[in-house]
This record gives sequence, C-alpha cells and structure tokens, in this order.
Amino acid sequence: MSGVKRLVALVVVGMLAAACSGGGGGDKGDNAIVLGMINQEDAPIGSFPEAREAAQAAVAHVNEDLGGVDGRPLRLEVCRTTGTPESSAACANSLLEKRPVAVLGGVDLGAAASLPVFEKAGVPYIGGAPALGEELTSSAAWMTAGGVVADLLGQADYALGTLKVKKVGALYVDLPGVLTTVIGAAEIVLRAKGVTDVKLVPAKADAADFAPSVKAATAGNPDAVIVLFPAQSCARIMSAARSLNVRARTFYPSACASQAVVDAAGPAAENAYFASAYLPFDDPSPEVATWKAEAKVSKPSALSQAGFSVAMNVYDLLKDGTDTPAELNAKLRATANHPGYMAHPYTCDRKQVSLLPAVCNPHVRLLQYKGGKFVDITGRWVSGADLVKLFG
Repeated sequence: MSGVKRLVALVVVGMLAAACSGGGGGDKGDNAIVLGMINQEDAPIGSFPEAREAAQAAVAHVNEDLGGVDGRPLRLEVCRTTGTPESSAACANSLLEKRPVAVLGGVDLGAAASLPVFEKAGVPYIGGAPALGEELTSSAAWMTAGGVVADLLGQADYALGTLKVKKVGALYVDLPGVLTTVIGAAEIVLRAKGVTDVKLVPAKADAADFAPSVKAATAGNPDAVIVLFPAQSCARIMSAARSLNVRARTFYPSACASQAVVDAAGPAAENAYFASAYLPFDDPSPEVATWKAEAKVSKPSALSQAGFSVAMNVYDLLKDGTDTPAELNAKLRATANHPGYMAHPYTCDRKQVSLLPAVCNPHVRLLQYKGGKFVDITGRWVSGADLVKLFG
C-alpha cells in the first residue's frame, strides 16, 4: 500500500471510530446485552443530539437503578450520521459488527440506506420519532410511535373534525421522494374530507428567507397551515409568519415541540400548535418524572422523550430473557396494546395504519403554546389513522 493510500485508510478508520461510540454506562464484558443506535448529528440539514443523550440516560438508568436486564447490563453502541445515505449505510454495517439485539432509531434522514442492511441481517430497528417513509414501511422497522406521519394524521383529524377547516396550506421541506409522496397523499385525504382549497408549498431547509414560502402557503387566507420541517427551521418559519401577520392556525411537527424552538421564535411562537407522541412535559406521570430526572431535562423536548422512551420500551421487551434479534422480532410481532413508555400503548401487528405497516402506534397529543407553556388542548390521545384509508 502506498503512503498516500495508507494515510487515507487511517483517516477513514479514525472518522468511523469517532462516529461510533458506546454510552449509557454499559458493561463492556461479554455478558452485556448490546443495543445499537443511529442518530443524526452535526449535519447541515439537522442535528438531534437530544435523542441520543436521552437514550444513553435511559440505559444508564436501567443499569444503575434497575439492576440491568435480569442482572445483565445493557450496552448502547451509538453511530452518528450526517444525514447522507452513505453515512447511514456505513453506520448500519459498523453496528452489526457489535452484534446488537436491536438498533434504536433516533432521527436519521438517511435511514433509507441503513434499513436494507438490517432487513438482510434480521436485526430489528426500533424507533420513536420516524421521519421518512422507509422507517414506516421496512420489514426491519418497528415504530412504537408514528413520528411525522402520526403528527400529520392527528393534526388533520383535529383540524377536520373539531375546527371544520375548508382551506388548508402546507409548507414542507423539499426532500426527494418520500415526504413529497406523503404530502401528495395528504392532499387527496383533505379533499376527500371536504377541504376545497389546498396549497402545497415546498421549501429548502436552509432557505435564507422563509417569508416568500410562507406567503405562498397562506395565499387565500387558509383556515389552517401545516408545517413539516426539521426543528432547526421551525423558529424561523414562526417568525416569518408573524412578520406577514398570518392569522391561520399553524401546526408544527413533534420535533418542533421544544422549548429551544419556541424560545428562539419568541413572541412568534404564541398560539402555535404541535403534535407529540408523548405525554406533555408537565404531566404528573411517574414515567415523565423519571425521564426528567434521569435525562436531566428542565425544558420540554419531544425528541428527548422519544430517545428515552424507545430505550425503555426495548428494556421492557427484553426482561423475560429475550436476547436475540429473532426472539425480539417475534416478541414485537406479538405485542397487543402493550404499554408504551410515556406514550399510548402499541400493537405491532403490521396493521395499525394502512400502507404503513411498521407503525405500531399512531396516537399523539395535541399541544398549543400559550403563555410560555405547552398546553394539552384535548386532554386525550388522538389518532388520524383512519384517514389513510381514504387514500387510493
């Protein structure tokens, strides 16, 4: 090998080692049950360290406070992606070398490239905040919460059933393929439910100014506007809407249900609506209290809840001695109304949402930001899963 080739090889190995790391206080011994995790961080299109940090906190809680899994420690092996297909595929192959019983899905916009690797290996990919369609359809995927699609369906159900909207605008991140398909399906569903005016406007996540896109989405004074963007863009979209004096009720995805987002938006966040697959931040549930204490969370973050929840859900499934991917796949497939951590119960029979077999739980809570707090506006779980039946 030439000197140049050797240098390149060493650089690549070093980068992969930096991207993949352990966490959560797990034992490095052979007795540990290994979980992998893929999460997108330090990427131009979005960085979500809170999901990984919360999963690590959950694993530490299991090991330090709950005695591990039947006396065996959990070890969490994390691989960080940059949102590209290449980095996601590399993470998948690297994690398989660790022989995990499952891989936890954080937020990864390149998941379409990692899922075929897990399908071939028979390793379950378990998530609580899916963003892309492949995570909702892959045979390797089990989503104990429905992510962006559940957000959209729950918000649409509320807007149609409670608010009786007739005109809707949608502003969505311009990504190739899947998200565009979801938005197109949403238009079909909305029109089938009597919405007479639907405006769909794509925009780049790194747009210098969202005002032109917001103006296009709100042309004609819609009754409601649905925004589908990563958290990093939401505050800027809120500010653009305020500058344009938009009066329509505006709905944002769960990733944006974060104190950091509303703080960045300032007064523009007031009265914004959000969906979340998890119990509200101020809910008296012991599980919410445990998440806050163990993850050291002092402000609302739905992505942090997702990371903690999915790790605790997997811990619960492993407690009966399940410790192989095949056994865990079978255990997931057999779940029926199984308790979800900080979430609605889940059923992984591949039938909960038509066309989206990996979704085990389509329920969300609907929140509104008012007076400095996220307020639960319905006080119950909401599901728009039946709306999918109107598509096609």
